[in-house]
Amino acid sequence: MTAQEISNQFDVLYNNITSNQAPGCTEYEKSILLTKAQDEVLKNYFNPKGNKYGEGFDGNQKRQIDFSMLMSQKDQPVTSGAGNFDKRTSGIAKTSLPPDVWMIVNEQVKVTRNNNADTYLTVRPLSFEEYDRLMSKPFKRPLKYQAWRLITKMSSETTTNTVDIIAGPNDTVSSYSVRYVRRPKPIIIGDLDGLTINGYEYGTTHGEPTSSNPGKWDGCELDPILHEEIVQRAVELAKTAWTVTGQDNIQSVIQAGQRSE
Repeated sequence: MTAQEISNQFDVLYNNITSNQAPGCTEYEKSILLTKAQDEVLKNYFNPKGNKYGEGFDGNQKRQIDFSMLMSQKDQPVTSGAGNFDKRTSGIAKTSLPPDVWMIVNEQVKVTRNNNADTYLTVRPLSFEEYDRLMSKPFKRPLKYQAWRLITKMSSETTTNTVDIIAGPNDTVSSYSVRYVRRPKPIIIGDLDGLTINGYEYGTTHGEPTSSNPGKWDGCELDPILHEEIVQRAVELAKTAWTVTGQDNIQSVIQAGQRSE
């Protein structure tokens, strides 16, 4: 759907559910609600317990299509040597996640093993608790064709997550590749009267935000198969915000918690 079609469908569903008794929403308010609905739908797609189908991101082919517009892949530079947290110098490398990463799907590193041919290893992300458990064992190393990834800190300068890559003791890590779902742009359906959402303002000539100027964006960048679900969720959020009295408000919040997707 186009930005105008999304706005029109929101108005129709909003008027039906409130029987024309609720105050109208501005384009900025509708854009805020639609953006929040988009985030909720996507987050619950990753958690099977959060949606009515009980299926996660990779649960079926429809889920993969839903996220196809947000899939990205990047090769990140690495620095061999002692990690930020793991201070060993053998088989350790430091790198960072892409700044727009939202959910990681697959990770891979290329290593030189015993100064011979390149070998590709599947990266296994570790929780902090699991890292402690593994490091308490006699052999503090991953399996032959695995490497570990441990998030170490958030850089205050670049706002990106830095990570330690832990490979075998005879490995030299030379590259790190990550496939991920990037953060979606906000849904903007009309003029925001000089306001911005996540660094973007309304504009049909699209552009990315910079440190000095907001980006230009309109509409929804997700696959059209998701648009109706997002609009339905946004209307539920609008109904919850409109209900302002006591028990009615609590009940509305509870009902709105039942995800549309």
